[in-house]
Amino acid sequence: MINLLTRACVLAGVLVIVGCTTSTHAPQTPAPVISKPTGAVQPGQPAVVQPQPGAVPKPVPSVALNPAAQSLAKQARQQYLSQDYQGAIATAERGLRIERRAADLYLVLAQSYVQLALPEKARMFVQQGLRFAAPGSDVAQGLARVQEMVDQGY
Repeated sequence: MINLLTRACVLAGVLVIVGCTTSTHAPQTPAPVISKPTGAVQPGQPAVVQPQPGAVPKPVPSVALNPAAQSLAKQARQQYLSQDYQGAIATAERGLRIERRAADLYLVLAQSYVQLALPEKARMFVQQGLRFAAPGSDVAQGLARVQEMVDQGY
C-alpha cells in the first residue's frame, strides 16, 4: 500500500514538472518605438514622449500567454497609447501576476515609467523584461531602446 502511494506521488511530481516546462513560442512583431523628446525638458518635469499609434503594431507576447494575460497585455498597450500611464501600469502588473514571463508587459511598464519620469523603476522593469525576451526579438530591442534612453537621462 505504501509502495503504491509512493509511486503515485512520484508520478504526480513528474507530471507537474513536465507540465511546467512545456511551452509554445509565438512569432515576434515589432515593439513600439519611443523616440527622444524634442526641445528642452525642465528639471523636475516628466519628459513626455508621444506614442506613435500608426507605427505601433499589436505586440505578440514572447511566451504563449493564457487568454486572460493576453487580454490584459492588449489593454495595457491601449492604455499606454492613450497616455493613461498609471492605468497601463496597473493593467500590466495584473497581467504579470498571471504570467510572470511576459516580456511585452515589462516593456509597457518600462515605457510607462519613462513617461512618468521615474527612470529607476523603468530600469528595473527593463532588466526584468530582458530576462524573458527572446534575444534579438522586437520586444528585446524595445527594452534596449528604453534602457538606452534611461542611461542617457532621456
